[in-house]
Amino acid sequence: MLKPILIVLVIGIEIGRVAPAASLPQCPAAQEHSLPLPGTIPPDQFVSWEHEVLTFLQARTYSQLDWCTDKGLRNTGPYQNGVSHSPHPTVRIYYSPKVMDWLVSGRRGQVPDGAMIVKEQYPPPAERYDPSAPPAPTDWTVMIRDSSRSKDGWFWGEWYDGMQFDDDKFPFNYPNAGFALYCLRCHSSAERQYTFAALENVKGFPGEPIHYPVDHSWESSPPGSALHGSPPLSPVLKAPGPPNTEFTRLFNQIKPPSYDDVEKIPSETYDRVFSSANGPGQFLTSEQCMNCHSGLNGPFGPTMFLQTGPFQNGAYPGYNVSPYGEWRWSPMGLAGRDPVFYSQLESELAFAKTQPVDPSSGIVNTCLSCHGVMGKRQLDLDQPSDKDFKLDFINLTDRSNPDFKYGSLARDGVSCGVCHHIVPRESPSYEPPLKDFLENSITGKFTVGPPNRLYGPFRNQTISTWPMKNGLGIRPEHNEYVKRSRLCGSCHTIRLPVLDSPIGGTFSIEQATYLEWLNSAYQNEFAPITSTAKTCQDCHMPGSIHNKDVDVDPLKERIAVIEDSTYPAVYSRVPDEQIRVRKRNKGFARHTLLGLNAFLLEMFSQFNDILGVRTNDYMSASTSGLPNAISNYIQQAQSQSAKIEVCATRRDRNIDATVTVTNLTGHRLPSGVGFRRAFIEFLVLQKTGDQEQVVWSSGRTNGLGVIVDGNGRILPSEFFTTVPGPTGGHQAFQPHYETIDSQDQVQIYEELVRNAESKFTTNFVQRDKVAKDNRLLPLGWTSSGPDPSLSGEFLESTFPEGNARLDPEYTNGSGTDQLTYRVNLPTGIDPSKCYVKATLFYQSTPPYYLAMRFQAAPSAPATQRLYYLGSHADFTRTELANWKLALVSASARVQ
Repeated sequence: MLKPILIVLVIGIEIGRVAPAASLPQCPAAQEHSLPLPGTIPPDQFVSWEHEVLTFLQARTYSQLDWCTDKGLRNTGPYQNGVSHSPHPTVRIYYSPKVMDWLVSGRRGQVPDGAMIVKEQYPPPAERYDPSAPPAPTDWTVMIRDSSRSKDGWFWGEWYDGMQFDDDKFPFNYPNAGFALYCLRCHSSAERQYTFAALENVKGFPGEPIHYPVDHSWESSPPGSALHGSPPLSPVLKAPGPPNTEFTRLFNQIKPPSYDDVEKIPSETYDRVFSSANGPGQFLTSEQCMNCHSGLNGPFGPTMFLQTGPFQNGAYPGYNVSPYGEWRWSPMGLAGRDPVFYSQLESELAFAKTQPVDPSSGIVNTCLSCHGVMGKRQLDLDQPSDKDFKLDFINLTDRSNPDFKYGSLARDGVSCGVCHHIVPRESPSYEPPLKDFLENSITGKFTVGPPNRLYGPFRNQTISTWPMKNGLGIRPEHNEYVKRSRLCGSCHTIRLPVLDSPIGGTFSIEQATYLEWLNSAYQNEFAPITSTAKTCQDCHMPGSIHNKDVDVDPLKERIAVIEDSTYPAVYSRVPDEQIRVRKRNKGFARHTLLGLNAFLLEMFSQFNDILGVRTNDYMSASTSGLPNAISNYIQQAQSQSAKIEVCATRRDRNIDATVTVTNLTGHRLPSGVGFRRAFIEFLVLQKTGDQEQVVWSSGRTNGLGVIVDGNGRILPSEFFTTVPGPTGGHQAFQPHYETIDSQDQVQIYEELVRNAESKFTTNFVQRDKVAKDNRLLPLGWTSSGPDPSLSGEFLESTFPEGNARLDPEYTNGSGTDQLTYRVNLPTGIDPSKCYVKATLFYQSTPPYYLAMRFQAAPSAPATQRLYYLGSHADFTRTELANWKLALVSASARVQ
């Protein structure tokens, strides 16, 4: 019923529009305000200025200055069945003289700097109030013209009694006031100067405000309280508890730091880089994309938000499947704040300082080329003669510091403006051969298009370009490359120098995920392309969602939320055909970008105060984004990563069991950085009544995920302990097995690397020799690769290393590994009463990896921070209990 009414209103507006006349009254006694322009306020005085503006509003100084005002309180949309369908609540607007001059002149030219629009806001609808004596306002939205700072040229803000000012402190609420705020989601649809202000609304001018349908349901509905956007998060900090004593006993390289001593990553409220008055820089931060590309609830939704229940606690429960909402909690969205990454980087820098020529600057530049790519790239563009990115930029909170924006961009990680700027090296329409790509575009060296273009998967004729062009100065365009795995390959093929090698000019492929995919049955770049072909995006950006609450395949959603024909009619909006956002019945891709690293997300969930992120989504008000992302990780891990099968037979009074593990991913499992590992826990269990007893085991762990033997003792291989051997001492590790017959043997799928001293290392620039790599190969792997252009070190980086090369069942291209467990049962155990159970577990940060971080740079701030997080993390009531994630499990009776 609502849409036909609104269509009639739109037609009425166009027919009855009043032409402005210069002779109409202009509130001749009106005076301008004396508030300083917001762009002139030093950052350290901004909160004081916010107080000053609130005082100005609470005193209704604008009224005392005799500003022109609306004809009365008016609605901004219909009110029906107790629900307001309005972009703003009931309003009465005041217009400064400069705004009125612009309106009366026919909305021509630019609104002068200093012009101000003050919108008093009241719980809707207007019919609640006595028009001759409305109550005093307690909530205001304000526009102040200051064309020097942003592309749109307005400062936006909301002030209200009892507000929390923008102090950047926990809980890191979205700014109440600033340039280029989310207000542009609607105001970019305005015909001119980002405002829908019209003389028809103003007292003393001809014409009438738009009237919207209002039923009588308000008479029995309370007026409501919160008028301002998403409800502020609670400012209460959790009191830090004591560290886990088991953790501190095991990892005793560091004295446990206190909460106050831990270096906090700056709040995400600092991560704001927007289009300047001269247009966009090469990169903008993701909150500029959030305005339109996050999920929306309320009367104009749900859009890109799947509600699963009624409104409660300030939000609807459900799943935010929007690009921003899911990217934000992905490894891409968190790359610039990843506490493990920064500790790893400190280990690399600690090693660098031992070298005759310190390569620290090169290490930082290389690592931040992916993890902090926007900051590094923007620095290169702004200061081409001095391209070194300083790690200190990450911690800058002084907005007046000229390097502040580089830290702000870097903390935003692999952001929207990264992937959607990437083009093939030659041109957007031509993709060079693989050899050219591997020589010029890996290790984060991708090519980007111009700042005023962003690329997506939809055809140009189906894209509404006005909002982005008007609000950001950026035109969205179609480019098929955004759907290609090669786009991902730039940061998922990492080639690094080996700095401790006795042979100069040595390099190592530190990550090869794209190459692993290319040498699999899933690749689609070389013939023959099989029915199993899938791109990275096909798996990591699905177009469906399946879980316990929702089952939608395919997702059919609009890709953006803007003011368009689905909103109540307004004056001075551009024609509908320029702002029509189409519903995508196919091609809607979720930006989950998930792997298996749920441990990282749990760190952000438990320590968002230290890692500087707010836990709600501002646009939808939902607080379920992070928990949902963790659930997504677990679901993908347990349904799409691997399969395990087990069978067991009796051998006299003993047991032989065969375990087969199948890799279901399109690359190695695990993939990415080499310290990830998966391992098999194999148990022989005897059940007597309701009691279950483990009688033999391989791969069990303690509470910290450390693998132990049958008696619960930590295996020497867990920390590469030096053990005696026939030729002297050597560091213990677990080789690749085809048969396991002892409880101190474990099948661990991992990459192990030695440095120039033949010691095991996890430093990325000391990869002198790969001692072991038996990570599960993908289906279709071959020793020759898919095409001769994949050759040399790039092809070899997909090969197994160590004795896994000699395992014919492992290397046959089936994506499986099969091994035998030969179990000699303890005396008195009857094999006929036993069954076996095999579980594949995953760890993103194995215990030895943490120990190496704490040993390499024990006093460095990011390593201290990682120690604090590890020693205070509580995984007991999660799927990550005992610091491990169960992927798949199978059991069988002994036959």
